[in-house]
Amino acid sequence: MCNIFIIIISLSFLTVGYYADDKCRGSISREDIESHLSTKTPYRAIANFNDKPLVIEGCQPQRLWAVIRHGTRNPSKKVIKKAKTKLMDIKQDILSREDVDMCPDFLQRLKTWQFNVSAEEEKFLVAEGEDELLELAERMQNRFPQLLPEEYDPSRFYFKYTATQRTLKSAQSFATGLFGRHKIGEIVYPEALHKDPVLRFYKLCSRWQSDVDKNPQTFDNVRKFLQGGQMLHVIEHLRQITRLSHLDANTVRLIYTICGFETAWQRRKAPSVWCQLFDRNTLKTLEFVEDLEYYWNDGYGYELTHRIACPAMANMFKHIDPQSSLPNSTFYFTHSGTVLKLLAHLGLYKDQMPLTHQDFDKERKWRTSTIDAFASNVAFVLYECNNREPMVLTMHQERVIHIPGCPQDSDLCSLRTLRQLFADSVDNCNFEEMCFK
Repeated sequence: MCNIFIIIISLSFLTVGYYADDKCRGSISREDIESHLSTKTPYRAIANFNDKPLVIEGCQPQRLWAVIRHGTRNPSKKVIKKAKTKLMDIKQDILSREDVDMCPDFLQRLKTWQFNVSAEEEKFLVAEGEDELLELAERMQNRFPQLLPEEYDPSRFYFKYTATQRTLKSAQSFATGLFGRHKIGEIVYPEALHKDPVLRFYKLCSRWQSDVDKNPQTFDNVRKFLQGGQMLHVIEHLRQITRLSHLDANTVRLIYTICGFETAWQRRKAPSVWCQLFDRNTLKTLEFVEDLEYYWNDGYGYELTHRIACPAMANMFKHIDPQSSLPNSTFYFTHSGTVLKLLAHLGLYKDQMPLTHQDFDKERKWRTSTIDAFASNVAFVLYECNNREPMVLTMHQERVIHIPGCPQDSDLCSLRTLRQLFADSVDNCNFEEMCFK
């Protein structure tokens, strides 16, 4: 009994982060941190752990098509360099000041903090990312045991990833969850492409790259928000805590980014020491900056952005067609940009009005922390039903979701209805015209 009590106390220390010292009271909890990390959110924070078989009376799942973002990874080379230089300088500045009145635990952890990620391993999938994909596969197999048997058969399974280490390792980890570690050598993968027309269609669209991705106006709302009162309050909050008057918006965003990565990497250790500089409101503010950026760059900001997801939609309909001779289950391992554009193409998480720098205090559906965490996934499952036409179940983050235009009071939408809703995506996907005219 005593041992159990000690374990409970230890877990509460990691989860809640409250300390006996008065300076530490009110330290932000792991749950609060992991709920506001935008696209750096670990999948464990949003996963659906209810993996009971999905039983729909009179219906049997026959085909499945899924797009899955890679799991938790290392930062980019640029962020790694800044963490090793700029953030290390901030660490020394804080520790060298005599007027800093901060939590002793924070100062002690900061003394030992190092950033040991090599630039050569930029964006590599980490151990947590492997676990995310393995566990996701196990849950999906539990939900659809007949559709996803434990034996690999190339006539039943099709896996594809982009030409990156993080999607390759994600695919292998997912396959391990389905078939076991000793079976993944049997899997046949098609050639991996950096500019894949289905998995990374936007890399092939020069108009999107020039008019959206490289267009300074795309980030106008981000710039306006960073210069506004809400962000100034965050900067001042960190300046007061650290006694460092030179902190600016870029530095605060760097701290937030490293807080996110280091927290995502470790589910069994306390969150990143840098997260202790934030409270709930500052985290929500920094999350909103990210939401604005991804909304305008990868979501609903420009119509072209989500229209160019039509090759992925056309591919989905091709693979779940009841008459298809393709493998029953298709799994694509891809990136944040693909998932977000696909969600917008489907009309999901769309607010009534475009998201702007003035909307911080408003309720919004577009929250990257929940819709685009590491290992985010979108799946379509075709069902054959007694005395009914073919039906489709749509899932996002392992939960049933209702596409606008489909019945909102039923988990299933007829394939015919879905096909009508996205007829343009299939019949009029003029990708060349959209992207190169």
